Amino acid sequence: MSRLKGSRPSQKKNKPISKIRTDKIVWWFSGLILLLVTVVLMRPPTDPDLGWHLRNGADILRLGVPRGDLYSYTMFGYPWISHEWLTDVGLYLSNHYLGFWWLSALFAGLVAAAYLLAARVSKARWEVVIFMTLVAALVALPIVGIRAQVITLVGLAATLYYLFSWYYEPKNHRIYWLIPLMLIWVNLHGGFVAGLLLSGVFLFLATSKTIWQHYSKKALIGPILTTRQLIELGIVIVLMAGVTLINPYTWRVYDEIIRTVFNPAVLKGISEWNPVQWSNPQSQNLIIYTVCLLVLLPWTWRKLDVVKLGLALVFFVIAIASWRNLPFFPLIALPLLVEMIDQLFPKGIHYYLRSRWLILALMPIIIYIGYLRYQEIMPYTHDPSAWGSIANYPYQAVQYIKENHPAGKLFNEYNWGGYLVWQLPEKQVFIDGRMAVWQTPEQDIFADYLVVGKNQEATPEILGRYDVGLALVFANRTSKDYFMAHPEEWKLLYSDKIAMIFERSDLKSITN
Repeated sequence: MSRLKGSRPSQKKNKPISKIRTDKIVWWFSGLILLLVTVVLMRPPTDPDLGWHLRNGADILRLGVPRGDLYSYTMFGYPWISHEWLTDVGLYLSNHYLGFWWLSALFAGLVAAAYLLAARVSKARWEVVIFMTLVAALVALPIVGIRAQVITLVGLAATLYYLFSWYYEPKNHRIYWLIPLMLIWVNLHGGFVAGLLLSGVFLFLATSKTIWQHYSKKALIGPILTTRQLIELGIVIVLMAGVTLINPYTWRVYDEIIRTVFNPAVLKGISEWNPVQWSNPQSQNLIIYTVCLLVLLPWTWRKLDVVKLGLALVFFVIAIASWRNLPFFPLIALPLLVEMIDQLFPKGIHYYLRSRWLILALMPIIIYIGYLRYQEIMPYTHDPSAWGSIANYPYQAVQYIKENHPAGKLFNEYNWGGYLVWQLPEKQVFIDGRMAVWQTPEQDIFADYLVVGKNQEATPEILGRYDVGLALVFANRTSKDYFMAHPEEWKLLYSDKIAMIFERSDLKSITN
């Protein structure tokens, strides 16, 4: 029977109503999971280096990019390489105009975006990508926060995305975007070398795959690049390295990075540079993530690209070499995990999301976690004493120094240096987080710091050499022991549960 004149075919003929509803639920689920990732990643502003980053950002706007140290008296004028100078400006402006709550949300969003971009390297369904982004972000949770290192996560994710986007479709020439990316990255954070490393390892693996395929009859999963394409990638990497010289310090930007990575004192003496300890509770998520990959590998390895497998293995070794590198592995291995899950659930996760109750259950969870994050972060904006009562910084001791103006050059704890640079600008510090690798032929400030309080015989020589007249030390660690053991030379001025202040007995306090 013919259709009546003027009638129109149904617009929903090709897409059932149930399918439309399922798609809406999937999009709601994906959006809520992404919001959950961001909220979970929000951290209080307690990183030990945050203070000097904020101070440096303000000073750059006022004085320009630093050429020498302004914040310590022990190594004043030392040719400091502020490789994250542009990030510091952004940190200062964001905190000045938005406050710590929005600064925390901004950095959480950057981390979430980095893992999401890495997950998008795979061709899996969107809801799988989002859910695995949450899983990978939980692995990085103990390390991320309001930290300049977050920039490196974003840079690594963008590098990974452009490499594989070009790898699957070389005609799009997207690898050329890596050149301006590296130009920006080198002025944001010294972690740009991780992007060069990733690109170099990718080139090695892709070349090895091409050679293997040439001599082997067994086909490998994924594209096989031609010699011309491999040369093109090599040229891009050379150009990437070349533009890293376009920064305020030119080639010297590499100097401090190399000295940090290969400095035994730093690798041993600073906790975040120590190797990952599997017995540490903070490594539990990494263990679970790694075990999941290993368990799924036998079921899926025949459909995985050896380039992705090789990258994951290399960055696993890099990640466990030090705590600060821990977030690299879940990011680089994320495309693998997404593809494994997508293979095991061929119908897609949306098949299991047909109930609206799941969406309704996510909402109160997000609201509750958001409320907890608000309670954790907002005191640092409205109540400065939170730096002492919550974060265990010497807030009250700093107030004592501001009010009483004790004389003498200050010896301070390494972990407090950044806070003091920010909150006690009237006193130059003995050491802070920038100075671990600062050395001259006659001086090693980090080694000298490690002596004080721990070597009773050598401590007087170090204090005398730097003419220290005031000491701000932990109240519950061994660094106070020398000062307490010599009350005739060091007078206790102030003490609380966090900090103690000692003054040399031959100095007089300066009063108003």
